[in-house]
Amino acid sequence: MGKKRLKIMVSSTVSGNEYILDQIAAILRQKFKYDVIMSKKGSVYVPIDCTEDKEKACLKAVEDCDMFLGIIFPRYGSGITHKEFLEAKRLNRPRLFMVHERIEFLRKLFHPYLFDGQNRRTDFEIKENSVLDSIKVVDMYYDVSNNWIHSFSNEGELLSFIEQQYKDHQRRIKELQNQKA
Repeated sequence: MGKKRLKIMVSSTVSGNEYILDQIAAILRQKFKYDVIMSKKGSVYVPIDCTEDKEKACLKAVEDCDMFLGIIFPRYGSGITHKEFLEAKRLNRPRLFMVHERIEFLRKLFHPYLFDGQNRRTDFEIKENSVLDSIKVVDMYYDVSNNWIHSFSNEGELLSFIEQQYKDHQRRIKELQNQKA
């Protein structure tokens, strides 16, 4: 019997990021032998009761994964990615997050407008523009800020971090087994 292959879910907005997501899936699947769950690659199992509910199928995929990799790009999209992040956190899936440096910058820039004196989220919003389609990408960052978040500025940095974190598949299996023990 072959070695167990961990299921890693890669969650991010797809629009505008197709090429890099293809590279990430290839590295994780072909080079490091993970089973990759990614809606863009058609590898999200769609239960019969979810055929008309993409969100429900994506949240079920979070439940089915062994590990979760969330990537925050400067586009928010439909909001399913944000819900996947929150579900991974709720289910306490082992998770890492990566954030584009623009989001780090915007988080610092908008912080005084996003939160009041008691650190409660205000109703501050922005109009969609060519830099940012929704301030909710910054909210995504805050929602996972108690997890490991690695900033990247380009594809090379993103891929390098992923390779470093996931190259030792057997080590990750042992870590997960130790967590369950």
